[in-house]
Amino acid sequence: MANSSQALLAAPAQQDFMANVHPGHGFEIWQGGPSSAASAPPGCSHTISGSDFSQVVEITVPPGGTVTAEPGTMLYMDPDMKMGADVGGCGQGCKRCCCAGESFFRLHLKNHGAREQKVALTPKFPAKIVPVELGQHSGMIVNRGAFLGAIGTDWSVNLQMARNASVGLCGGQGIFMNTLHGSGMAFLNAGGTVMTKTLEAGETIVVDHHSILAFSRADMLGVRRTGGCMVCCCAGQGLFNATLTGPGFVMLHSMALAKLKAAVGNQGGGGSNNNGANSGGDS
Repeated sequence: MANSSQALLAAPAQQDFMANVHPGHGFEIWQGGPSSAASAPPGCSHTISGSDFSQVVEITVPPGGTVTAEPGTMLYMDPDMKMGADVGGCGQGCKRCCCAGESFFRLHLKNHGAREQKVALTPKFPAKIVPVELGQHSGMIVNRGAFLGAIGTDWSVNLQMARNASVGLCGGQGIFMNTLHGSGMAFLNAGGTVMTKTLEAGETIVVDHHSILAFSRADMLGVRRTGGCMVCCCAGQGLFNATLTGPGFVMLHSMALAKLKAAVGNQGGGGSNNNGANSGGDS
């Protein structure tokens, strides 16, 4: 059955995904809820529907309005919506392509008609869609490849260097971390179950670095050895886990794209079917 989604990171007067998440409490599983036009720019509204495996965001665009998206994510649009593409400046394009795990180009979908039009976006891999109110949380750190699209064009990706070499090499976010800035509504890709938590000052959690979707500030991220030689080699967690230290909020997802690729690769990595054919993955 189709589900609607609220804005996870809405302004204080609106439904906020952190409204019921209190510092010091455990993780909250994001369930979503009815979307609200109040959480979008004037004249715009969105509805997220679909299964937990793959979702679609339908955006109502006013005359003259624009939706920006990653190339290849448009599912359908009304006839008065027209496509365009740009880089958003060479510097922005290089940041997105080389460091942020996004495309060098941006897809623009603009309403050239006199009435409201609809456009639908969907991730390029199995994922949920997480709406983010950038006006309230501009500057948050997001994982590589997490950006799906945004209402309007007032957003940008900047880079912030990890606080030391060990965090940059072993924290799972790279030496340059992606900070998402702007004032409109953005949409992120998230795989599996999405969990949120607000950390108190000095409170620390240890997480699998593949599972980090977003967090408040770059200085929250650290690393910790997983354990001794047997743990590092045989427990499936690698040499290091990531740590996140408050104050600030954390968003995790249970099936990041890297984990999904590894799971699919392991399933298709060998053996044979009843006909004796090799069941390995595509070459």
